[in-house]
Amino acid sequence: MKKKANKIIKKDNNEISLPKIISSEVNLLVLPFFFLYKNTLKNKLETEYKEVIYRNGEKVEILWNVSANPKYGYPGLFDRKVYKAIEQIITDILKEKGKIENPISLGSLYNLCKRMNIENYGGAEYRKIKNALEKIKATTIKSVGSFYSKGVKQWVDDSFSLYDRIVFKGKKLPNNEIADSNYLFLGSWYLQSLNSFYVKPIDYDYLQSLKSKIASRLYEILGVKFYGLRNKREKFICYRYSKLCQLLPVTPHDYISLAKQQLNPGNNELTNTGFVSKYVWNENGKKDWLIYYWPGERAKKEMKKGNIKSFNNKTGEYLPEPKEDLKKYSKEQTNLINQLVKLNISKVTAENLIKNNDQELIKKWIEAINYSNADNKAAYIVKAIRENWQLPEEYLREKREEQRKEEEEKAEYNKIKNQEEKNKKRQEEIKRIGEIYNSLNPSQQEEIIKEAEKRLPDFWEEKLNKVKVKGTSSKLLEVVLEEKRREIIKEWVDSG
Repeated sequence: MKKKANKIIKKDNNEISLPKIISSEVNLLVLPFFFLYKNTLKNKLETEYKEVIYRNGEKVEILWNVSANPKYGYPGLFDRKVYKAIEQIITDILKEKGKIENPISLGSLYNLCKRMNIENYGGAEYRKIKNALEKIKATTIKSVGSFYSKGVKQWVDDSFSLYDRIVFKGKKLPNNEIADSNYLFLGSWYLQSLNSFYVKPIDYDYLQSLKSKIASRLYEILGVKFYGLRNKREKFICYRYSKLCQLLPVTPHDYISLAKQQLNPGNNELTNTGFVSKYVWNENGKKDWLIYYWPGERAKKEMKKGNIKSFNNKTGEYLPEPKEDLKKYSKEQTNLINQLVKLNISKVTAENLIKNNDQELIKKWIEAINYSNADNKAAYIVKAIRENWQLPEEYLREKREEQRKEEEEKAEYNKIKNQEEKNKKRQEEIKRIGEIYNSLNPSQQEEIIKEAEKRLPDFWEEKLNKVKVKGTSSKLLEVVLEEKRREIIKEWVDSG
């Protein structure tokens, strides 16, 4: 198949070729930066994407925060067009030199207009482009484990900007020379990522042809994720609605009918143009629904373009998956993997479940799977864990009953324990008071005996008188008198 001819425009009386395929930095394709809607852009100053994931078997909270400078405002659709025009220039430099070095020459503002397909250009358009460049430069990104640096093979924790400096034509460069063109200095993390070829080819003509803003962003996001399907069993991408809204970014809805009205125009355009073969919504009985996407022929052709052969004779691979550090599984994780394997789940799938999902949830589903009516329990439990399905009601009911019994047993145990503690304290007190009584002289002991007899209730006083007359003893009466003697000694001790 013949390659499409590149579009030709004049660059300061010289012809330049506009690339049909541009190299876009991967992090910026997936993570949100530019806002899609003008009507709410005026008051917008921040976009935030955060998620709890499992990385190397550990739970990690990642953050991607984009904060605008109030003076310039938040980057929108026009600023995105300027950014894409600069990606064209970056693509040309990478093809020619194989490396980006600061500063890069943007050429004239006229040529930037042509790259952006702006037909009616002049002073107003030039000012908008300048403002867009300054706006992107003034916008700060904060990454906590969300921006992947292929160059140093690590997830970045840092605050940075995409552009570090802009020098317009006629202004002074850092070496005090007067700029003969418009120059741009890229931020260090962005520059390093480009020079590490952490980029993906984007069909710029196709991107510009998409009418829906949602379709345009989904093309960027899904294009990266579809690429990862080449080495996986699953032939689809699944996104939770709330997560996809953060990545686009758009405001999520509470009802699936409104959510479909929001995303389906873009979904349909990608399907009609062959990038997506089909998509499916899964309500799953929750407000946070799942959307499945299958790659179409257009996406599959992009997925096949896996080698870079034209960057200064360098050959490499687009979008290498960030490799996780090799880490041994804990004893508990190994036990869970073995239990999943016993359920006819492959070891690879079991390990992926342990890496990417909550282990308490996995434990519950290993128990709960026997309460389901699934014919293929292995497939059922894998899907249930990945999509966080509701546990079977019979299992939950039995767990509640077990918990009730445990609580009753615990309450009874605590009751017995408390009584034993009371008995122990009482015995210690009896022993202590007995030792005090024995240490008293006979007259003090006699005084206590007489006082104890005086304190007897009428019933026991009558019993005492009868005993004295008969000259006999009553064990029960002796217990009562002993308690009264202890009562008196305690009063003596408390009074000092």
